[in-house]
Amino acid sequence: MTRHLVLVPGFGGFDVLGSMRYYHGVTEALREAPLVLHYFPNLPSASVRTRARQLRVWLSELDRRHVIGHKDEVHLVGHSTGGLDLRQLLRDYARMLRPQKGIVGEEPVDTVGLEVLGRVRSAQFLSTPHRGTALAHHLNASFLRAGLSRLLVRGAYEWARAWRQVGVGLQGRLLRRLLPEGPTPDWVDALVDTALGFNAERDELKRAHASAAYAEALRWLDHMASDFSAIADLDPVPRQDRAPRSPAQLQEQERELPLKQGIRCASVVSVAPPPAEDARLTVYGLLHRLTAHNPPWQLGGPVTLRRMLMPGQKRALRLADNDGLVNSVSMVWPDASSSFVVEADHADVIGHFTSLGPAESGGPLARYRQYDLLDARTGFNQVTFDTLWRQVGAFALGEAYAAARSTEAA
Repeated sequence: MTRHLVLVPGFGGFDVLGSMRYYHGVTEALREAPLVLHYFPNLPSASVRTRARQLRVWLSELDRRHVIGHKDEVHLVGHSTGGLDLRQLLRDYARMLRPQKGIVGEEPVDTVGLEVLGRVRSAQFLSTPHRGTALAHHLNASFLRAGLSRLLVRGAYEWARAWRQVGVGLQGRLLRRLLPEGPTPDWVDALVDTALGFNAERDELKRAHASAAYAEALRWLDHMASDFSAIADLDPVPRQDRAPRSPAQLQEQERELPLKQGIRCASVVSVAPPPAEDARLTVYGLLHRLTAHNPPWQLGGPVTLRRMLMPGQKRALRLADNDGLVNSVSMVWPDASSSFVVEADHADVIGHFTSLGPAESGGPLARYRQYDLLDARTGFNQVTFDTLWRQVGAFALGEAYAAARSTEAA
């Protein structure tokens, strides 16, 4: 029997884009674990229901190709909106077990999908907005703000398409001269490095990889500009004229459904400090303040959780506490006893933080880098990251998080 760990990215998600892996360093952290890792190349901003269907189709294809055997186990990990995709996937599975006239919604029952979902044994949620996030509520509340977001992405797509691969690569070189890299690579460096990666190489194979990276970036931008449905799915206050679109908008009594299938669940709750005075106008500073501003009560109430990496210690969370993108109380699911808090921003937990280790990983053709995307100054480091992911791996193998084990021992 083989245990498969499937990692699902969140909003804007991908497996690899330009110079960045979505999950950076997870393969290395889990190298000793008896798990086969699979990185799902998600749809970046489609609705949660569409993303969940895409994940089911992808898992079914792995089954058809015998990558996942009939006696194997499947364990799921979802970051951010990817966690909502998992919950929707498991809700769809529950309905498939009790179909009405062989139909799930408007889609015929997928017997292969039903079989592979029957092998799911655990689901873990990292920084998942189980009840939505105030940031999406603020964006969704204003047509101008939501439209402007899509317009910016559309503008980026049209710019990249108009300048073509060579032009974008040349602009990447110019930007690198104007914006020399600082001691810690950040989101600006990620953009510049991605543009630099489009430069044509003399080596024929490297040139082909550069062209493929450019085409993938265009595809990603086009999808983001064409389908922004996930933002509405992350709003904790859905429009009254519309039925709930995602698990984040379900009534409380409907939230427990996946647990009835005998699937072990746990949530990692990230929380980051408010921005310092000198960081209030940074991207993190603006996002944290907007997420903390007037959060809807539907996100959840104050709660005290065990610290995942500090057995025996607890952390109280308020409604305004967040990790830069998601209110922390919204990450608690299915209950407080199954949720554990870690001091980290939204990108820290997927490997994008300040690291003193090597910045690059990958083979001879690919140069993937680690970027501190939010720079929340949480103190999250390589040791913390490795410890976190080893516990995620251990949970998939049937163990409890160390914080839970310490409580049981006491």
